[in-house]
Amino acid sequence: MEKIQVKTAVFVLKKNGIIIYPTETSYGIGCMVSDIDSIKRIRRIKKDRKKPFLILVSSKKMAKEYAEINSEAEKLIDGFKGHLTLIVPAKEKIPSEVSKKTIALRISSNETANAIVEGINEPIISTSANLTGKKPIYSFNEAVKVFGKKVDFILDAGKLEEKKPSTIYDVEEKKIVRQGEISEKEIRKALG
Repeated sequence: MEKIQVKTAVFVLKKNGIIIYPTETSYGIGCMVSDIDSIKRIRRIKKDRKKPFLILVSSKKMAKEYAEINSEAEKLIDGFKGHLTLIVPAKEKIPSEVSKKTIALRISSNETANAIVEGINEPIISTSANLTGKKPIYSFNEAVKVFGKKVDFILDAGKLEEKKPSTIYDVEEKKIVRQGEISEKEIRKALG
């Protein structure tokens, strides 16, 4: 079931569609990072004009194609797959509609999300599937209720376990921007 759904999600994304898919924290809404029209559509759907989006990459190699990854960022990618989002300088491949000078990225620890990114061989937008200011969505039924007619495909992963969002760490500024699963102490330890 899941494999068929991943193939469908990949097909929809390649046709410039928008999908809702499971992440390690909640359901996410996304499109291909190069798909400007769909990025604008997500902003309209979420009623969010300004907030920079984060992206999911499937590997450190892909991260390096889209962002400047220094040795500190590399250590953190290796140490905290899934629960740590890094803010790093963006490369030209990142459209300004996603983010301006920096980009927030992570490798998802959710196998389905990771398989989708690998399937399209390009990062996807990863913003929580909710309307701005509302709570994240953890169940397929809720996702259908809120976004059913607004997106092109909703992947059914049932009800997800409610978890804290990922910690967001700014590599350049050396500080936590959003506290989540990973503590500052754990980050300092990983950096040695």
